[in-house]
Amino acid sequence: MSNFSMVRIESASTVSIYPNYIPDFVTHALDTLYGNLHASLATLKSHSLRDASTYVKWRSLDQQPESIFLFRKAGQAIRVINEGMRLSREAVDDFCEYMFSHENDITQIDFHAVAPPQERLSRPHLRWSCTEDIVITLPTTELAYVNQLGKATRKSIKKSLTRAHRLLPNFTHSVHAGSDVSDDLIREVVRFNHSRMAVKEKSSALNEEATNELIALMRTHGIVGLVGSDQGLGAGTLACRFGDDIFSIITAHDPRYDPFGLGTLSRHLMIIHCIELGAKRFHLLGGNMSSKRSALGMREILDHLTIYRTPTDMLRHPIATLRLALNAAKYQLHRWLEDQSAQPEHSPAARILNTLRLSARAMRRWLSPRATSLN
Repeated sequence: MSNFSMVRIESASTVSIYPNYIPDFVTHALDTLYGNLHASLATLKSHSLRDASTYVKWRSLDQQPESIFLFRKAGQAIRVINEGMRLSREAVDDFCEYMFSHENDITQIDFHAVAPPQERLSRPHLRWSCTEDIVITLPTTELAYVNQLGKATRKSIKKSLTRAHRLLPNFTHSVHAGSDVSDDLIREVVRFNHSRMAVKEKSSALNEEATNELIALMRTHGIVGLVGSDQGLGAGTLACRFGDDIFSIITAHDPRYDPFGLGTLSRHLMIIHCIELGAKRFHLLGGNMSSKRSALGMREILDHLTIYRTPTDMLRHPIATLRLALNAAKYQLHRWLEDQSAQPEHSPAARILNTLRLSARAMRRWLSPRATSLN
């Protein structure tokens, strides 16, 4: 990367390249530019960034960053590391033109899990759906949000609140900066998550390493909602804020409080708090579950985007292209299954899916003791 330098790429801007280095100013600048959990160094630092380089396009008027991409070069490809960004055609085209003009051996540039521009790009490219984010667009007032909820959802939340206040002495909901919450309280919410996943016969993705990373994220960007009473902590929501966007990482409750719906209450009360903070969007991350839909979550699809130097380069890697296509097909199938599971429970699709789930659960139970006996 030694041939990179600061150059003018158009009259209104300049570009800086920091080979194998991420300057200190990038930490705050990424949060400001993209307002996204997956574009932030607070998340990316869990990966090895020792060999990552930094591209910055500056605005000439105020010398503030207009776009920032962290990237690695591997063979003839460049992979952009930060994800989740909403990208403009100008930002993508400028980055690619700069890289192709300064690195003669590069034939393709990859962005992963981004919202790419809808306009046609200057270079040949392919894009594949790869994941999703479920997002609530927040109105300006609590009343406006509640009025948008379905009648059944409003009734359920009101009933749960009334029941909690009546039967749980000194029922409370409080919101704290992540830096003010102890590790033990955060781990307690994680334990609730583990318990809920165990009931579903699933394993939580929050192992010890992931939990430590989550605690570190809470220290810098965290917002923690806690639901409790004289009987102790009943539920919690661990979220983080990036600009106008709130990302809900975990909402979980103690299984002992299943009849109270404390998990749903915890998330609802956090959403209301974020509206009061003036946030614009509340991200529920992937998985278009019914509970997210009832909270007004809408699916936003993110793509893998590959830009090629020439049309010929697009044809030179059929196996890699096939792999991306298969991953896209897998995602589309997963999305279709989720959508079918949202159908009325007595619909043909719902009955078929329920049969498949029961069969898979029975198979896991059958294999588990056999695996034990065979060891």
